[in-house]
This record gives sequence, C-alpha cells and structure tokens, in this order.
Amino acid sequence: MKPNQKIVLLLLMLSFIFSNCKSDCNHVSKEINNSRPAQAITYNEMASMFNTYDKGQKIVLDKYRAKLTNGKDSIESLSHFYNLEDLKQYIAYLEKLSNDKDIKLTGLRIFSAAYPIDYKQTDLRGRETLIFMPTAKIGNKNDVAFEPLYSEKGQPIPFTKFLNKFSSDETKKVSRASFVPFTSIQTNLLPSSGANKLEPSPPH
Repeated sequence: MKPNQKIVLLLLMLSFIFSNCKSDCNHVSKEINNSRPAQAITYNEMASMFNTYDKGQKIVLDKYRAKLTNGKDSIESLSHFYNLEDLKQYIAYLEKLSNDKDIKLTGLRIFSAAYPIDYKQTDLRGRETLIFMPTAKIGNKNDVAFEPLYSEKGQPIPFTKFLNKFSSDETKKVSRASFVPFTSIQTNLLPSSGANKLEPSPPH
C-alpha cells in the first residue's frame, strides 16, 4: 500500500479513535461526533487507488524486496496493523505531553520509513514501515512535526532538531514534512514521542 493510501486509511481509523475516547482523552478541540467523516472514501475510489498502486509502486517495491532477500521474498508490505487500544493510549499520551507544555496538539504526521538491514527481527529487515509524530503550530505552519518531550512551555521544538543528530547527511536532505489531520535513557539512545511498532502484512 502506498503512503497516500495508508494515510487515507489511517485518517479513517484515527477519526474513529477520536470519536471513541472522549472519557479517556483530554480534548481541547471541537466536539467529536459519530457522523461519517469527511475523509471517508468510496469503494470505487479505494479500488482505483489500489489498482494504480499495483501497476506502479508495488512492482518497484516487490523487485527491491526480491533483490534485498536474494529472491527469498518478493512481496513488500501491503498493510500495517496497529492495535486500537495502543492507538488510543498513544493519542492520550501525546495530549498529556502537549497539555503539560501548554502546546496545542494539531494532529499527526505519518512518515514512510523502512527497518534497518541489520534489524534484530530478521523478517522485518528492509521492510517498509510507518512512523508517527505529533504536530503543532510553529511559525505560520499548523502542521509541523515536533517533540513534546523536550519542548519548553508554549514553545514546540521541531523533531528534526533531535533526529538530525542520528541521521546521515543524505537523510538530512530529505524533507520530512507531510501532514495528516521508552523512558529508559542509555548512552546512545534518546527517547522520542514518535511511534512505530507496527505489524506489517506480509509477514503475518
């Protein structure tokens, strides 16, 4: 599934979550109702998007997967699973962090990424995945990915300030700015408020 398709489906899922966590989440935005969200699409649109992906990006990604595994696996990840309760907890966690810093949480950015080639879980090595980051208003932009853990009161700090400390020069050149409405510190590990830990399919 290409990033745009994932974002549409994740938006639908997140809309559902927000509509079902009134008692658990401390929302400061408009009241959430259970009407059909504006982001919902038809099966006609969905089929068209899947078909376009199958004829384009999927071919390229499957070839890369086959090359990476020396022909042992020729199918890249088609979808990702995130437990509903985990998503609710993550959103509640972000809201608490943001509220404690007097920063309005405006949404989430969902970044395309891939597990490292030497990742500890061998069946995930090189597989496409997603990374979630909270967003806030910085300057005149309402959708900047930021790090609430290390932001000052009322002053959100872009997450790239911390990411770039661990990124290669090539990665730093890539703009990570597409928008959608661990606390154990070791010597070389810096906790973030980002989330991943998705279950891709395949494998399943």
